[in-house]
Amino acid sequence: MTGDPATNDPPRVELYVRSLAPTDIRDKQEQVLERLTHLDADDTIANFEVVVCGETVCPSSVTAETKIGQRLLARHRMAKQWAENRNRDLVGFEQHGTDTTIAGTIVAGVSFPRMLLIEFRADSPSFVAPSRNGSETTSISDRLDFYDG
Repeated sequence: MTGDPATNDPPRVELYVRSLAPTDIRDKQEQVLERLTHLDADDTIANFEVVVCGETVCPSSVTAETKIGQRLLARHRMAKQWAENRNRDLVGFEQHGTDTTIAGTIVAGVSFPRMLLIEFRADSPSFVAPSRNGSETTSISDRLDFYDG
């Protein structure tokens, strides 16, 4: 079991996906889910949760005030803080303007990567993938390899 050295507890994992529908990364998404299922069954991780995040969250919109909107924005802030504290760059997050057809305005939005893994130990983020340390990128698969090794 690969646990927290201080508590010997295995980490908890959250996997964020834009969609559960078949896309061009469907095979990769299914591989990640299968690996997480096995790691959970082996008690290598405490558990995992899959969260559908969609493509963009606009902090100034009414939908951002919903429970899931608040959670997504909080996880984005948490991931950014984790990366800053470790001198890493998050991979796949984008901030951009989203054109609203009804109101005809542009609203700032945060796009999540197509898949994002946040690992928690003692309720604090202990790793975020994908992320980059200089020129070295750690993908979700790389992080899962860490547990298999």
